[in-house]
Amino acid sequence: MQIIKDWKIEIENHILAIEKFLKKSRKLHKNYTERNRNRAEIGFNIFTISSDFYYRENFHSDIIKSFLNPKEKHNEGSKYLHSFIDLLNKKNKQIEIKKEDFKNTIVEREIHNIDILITDEYSKKAIIIENKINNAVDQQRQLPRYVDIVKKEFEVVAIVYLTLNSSKRPDKNDWTKTELKEIDPILKLISAYEIDPAKPNLYNNWIIPSIINSVNIDSTFLLRQYGNLIKYLNTNTMDTVSLEKFYNSIKENDNIETAISIRNMLNDLPEYLAIRIEEKYKEKCYPFKKIWRYKQRDTVFEAFEITDLYLKLDIWCDVNGYTVHFWKPNDSDYDITTEFKEKFEILSEFNIHNNEKNNIKKYFEIFEEDKLFDFIDKLLDELRKIKENEK
Repeated sequence: MQIIKDWKIEIENHILAIEKFLKKSRKLHKNYTERNRNRAEIGFNIFTISSDFYYRENFHSDIIKSFLNPKEKHNEGSKYLHSFIDLLNKKNKQIEIKKEDFKNTIVEREIHNIDILITDEYSKKAIIIENKINNAVDQQRQLPRYVDIVKKEFEVVAIVYLTLNSSKRPDKNDWTKTELKEIDPILKLISAYEIDPAKPNLYNNWIIPSIINSVNIDSTFLLRQYGNLIKYLNTNTMDTVSLEKFYNSIKENDNIETAISIRNMLNDLPEYLAIRIEEKYKEKCYPFKKIWRYKQRDTVFEAFEITDLYLKLDIWCDVNGYTVHFWKPNDSDYDITTEFKEKFEILSEFNIHNNEKNNIKKYFEIFEEDKLFDFIDKLLDELRKIKENEK
């Protein structure tokens, strides 16, 4: 008896640990789900069609530099540069970058190995852009070295650390205290795209405004295409931010065992759902002849037979809920919609499965078990009436 008591205590403690872990992970789940929901398709895109270099750092630096350069052939002057400065000012409103300091601008690539360097010979101001869209690692003391070089001629008013998403940060481990004090106030961490539009990012706060303000139709086209590429690359990469938080969470208090337990229970859940249905109707599945489980997780009501009819009710169970199929096997010509859906109100919300007119289906969420059972009860009742009328 003591063994049973100890086992019950162990089970209760385990359930409490699971509930605590799930409660803590709820926000993380929401963010992870939201990101996956917002995955973008690239569609017909000039950059992916013409090149396979669009993952590379230089590819993005060349495009961004071309738009930021007032002397480029887009003929829009400083419009895109000033829009970029607006983005930087949104990131840190305490230290404002003045557009009038960048009216006589030179925009260069790979000067002193700097991805993009923006300077103004009159104001002697400079903006450094370090492009990490391809997630490249920082070189040794990379940003401090760039600042040391540029500040010999210019005042560096911003250092833009451009990343694909907000998970990447500059490596400051080899910075001195003086460098931290000098660089941190002007460091702008800009991600290429954010699902939350409230967070300043390249797509929502530079590309979209630039598209709106463009007069040159070719520039509009290229910006739109590049914006689609940025969104695609961002939303179709691994969500390292959420995974890092999850990783840190499972490290606490041996939560890895709790997480593994949850995974295993989720794997077993569809079979459990199917068992619940089977147990409820194993003695009252009439007018079907029997009830059984296919591959453990799909509950089958087998053999409703009248005259030349042979119908089945299959309920496919997964971790999200139930897909209910009402169908006539091995008869693709049979129109179950005409014969049953149009005659019974309980089947009115069913849809044809994979263009097979002998098979209609409806989905129930996992928390709609009561609705599912109510549907099954009503369908059995309707079919019993048909069976009785046949007699």
